[in-house]
Amino acid sequence: MADNKLQDDSKPKENLVEVEIKRDFWDEEGERQRAGTIIKVPVEVALEGIETGALARVKKD
Repeated sequence: MADNKLQDDSKPKENLVEVEIKRDFWDEEGERQRAGTIIKVPVEVALEGIETGALARVKKD
């Protein structure tokens, strides 16, 4: 029954990536996230934000 492992209340660990905010936006809590700020978001959110131009990827040195 390994397939049922995710059906309990525990959430799978999300892969987070660092992105730079290109346009100000307000998060779910109503807090303003300012352009130029670097934040960590799930990969899916990062891809959507990059496609719309709201986010940019952060290159590691």
